Amino acid sequence: MKLPKLKSIKQYILSLRIPERLKVLLRPWPKFRNLVSSWPRLIGLFTVVFIFLYYPLGAIISENIDKRTDYDLAKIDNRSATVDTISFLIQREVHNKIWSPALPFVFPAYMLDNMPAFQLGIKSALDTTTTALAHQQSKFIEETDQNPLDTAAQLLNYPGNIWMFSPSNKLIPAPSSNSQYRRARKHLQKYNQILDENKAKFDNRASTLASILHSINKDIQKNINLIENHIRENNTNFYDGKSDDVFYYAQGKLYTYFLILKSLGIDYKNAIVTQEQYQTLTSILKTLEDASNLDPIFVRNGEPDSLFAPNHLYTISFYAEKTSINLQNMISGLKKVISME
Repeated sequence: MKLPKLKSIKQYILSLRIPERLKVLLRPWPKFRNLVSSWPRLIGLFTVVFIFLYYPLGAIISENIDKRTDYDLAKIDNRSATVDTISFLIQREVHNKIWSPALPFVFPAYMLDNMPAFQLGIKSALDTTTTALAHQQSKFIEETDQNPLDTAAQLLNYPGNIWMFSPSNKLIPAPSSNSQYRRARKHLQKYNQILDENKAKFDNRASTLASILHSINKDIQKNINLIENHIRENNTNFYDGKSDDVFYYAQGKLYTYFLILKSLGIDYKNAIVTQEQYQTLTSILKTLEDASNLDPIFVRNGEPDSLFAPNHLYTISFYAEKTSINLQNMISGLKKVISME
């Protein structure tokens, strides 16, 4: 259909007489008919409706907390299954989904808090694991090669809430969190390529695994302390608006360690079986899987002895503490042979 020749687009829009036509459609509802009696009122109504629909509906559509535990993890040739798992999680959270912790207010996902907390928990666990791997495996990379694990660890240590500007000075542009984590993934893939080409050796000794598990256990213990401090300071409040952030941050961390420890079980299978730690690892994985499956409708931080107000933070802390105890037992079992290696 050919548009009439008017002087401007504005004149064409005005010629549609939208307010008048809407008034006719809303004739049975006189109160609503007054809202569209003129262009300014119509624009104001549209703006209000857009804001109220854009943020809530956009946030609901954007929220995507993935807690799947049935991924098929396997070792491919000489590659490290653990490094492949870290790369996969970065790809899933940063590329396949939106990285919500860094989004500004113009995005509806800015209204979310559970998903950003969960993703920051994932990032923290990946950072801890990559740093521990870099510390243990760097000596087995040829000196002439740039150490991709060290570079990946540095990039994953980058803050997770940066979109375009520095947090300290909003006028100074800064690399986004997304871009840094994508770069980290490339270096992780480069490391696995080096392993695949036999340019480096993956240290699969029991002592190396014990050191990595020690770093993971320290991180879990740190998170347990964070949860306990939050419970102590806030469980008497009628409403604790931060309890869900603490819960999902811890769950994101424990979920990630489920996949990481499953992968470490593949990379260090011989050491685990030889030192009879398979049963302990299985128990750890079951505990972490149970923690990952927690899905409360509302996260509560109630009194410990309350009959009606649950405390989900105590629940997630229980699983974290149980994991930590079993990790300590596994580390002790692995250290029995360190002096013999």
